[in-house]
Amino acid sequence: MKIFPTDDYSIELNNDYSVGISELENQTLSKKQFVANWNNQAFIGIIEKNEFEVKLSKKLIGEICVLKGKLENKKGKLEIRTGRIFKIIFIAIVLFAFSGIISAIIQNELEVIFHLVMTVLVMRYIFLEIGFRIISKRGINKLTEIIGIKKMNKNVAQQWL
Repeated sequence: MKIFPTDDYSIELNNDYSVGISELENQTLSKKQFVANWNNQAFIGIIEKNEFEVKLSKKLIGEICVLKGKLENKKGKLEIRTGRIFKIIFIAIVLFAFSGIISAIIQNELEVIFHLVMTVLVMRYIFLEIGFRIISKRGINKLTEIIGIKKMNKNVAQQWL
C-alpha cells in the first residue's frame, strides 16, 4: 500500500498530440511566472515537446495533485500524483503525532495514543485520499476538455507494485 495516492492512465486522443499540446499551452500558465490572478488559465505548469507537468490553477486545491503526461501520436500516458506541499504537510503531522505517542508512552497516558493514531488515519484516508480523488477528477475533466481525450484506461497492475 502506498502512503500517498497516485493514479496511472493510458489515454487515447481525438487528434494528434501536437494539437493537444498546443491547446494545453494556451490554457497553462508557466510555473516560472508570477501572476496575481491565477484563475484566468486552467493549469499552471511546464509543457515541453510532448510532455507536460501541470496542476490546477486554483490556489489551494490545485496543489493537491499534479498531472504528468507524455503524448505520442494519438496515445499517451498520464500519471496523477500527490503534490509535494501536501506530502510535506502530511509528513509533518505524522511526525508530530509520533512524537506525541512517544511522550504519551513515557508519561503512561495510553488513552492519548488512540487519539493520535486516529488523527493520522483520518488525515490519510479521509482528507488526503478523498481530496485527491475529487481534485484529480476535476483535473482529468479539464484536461479531457483541453487536449481532447477520447478514451482513458486505468493501469491497475501498477497500483499493486
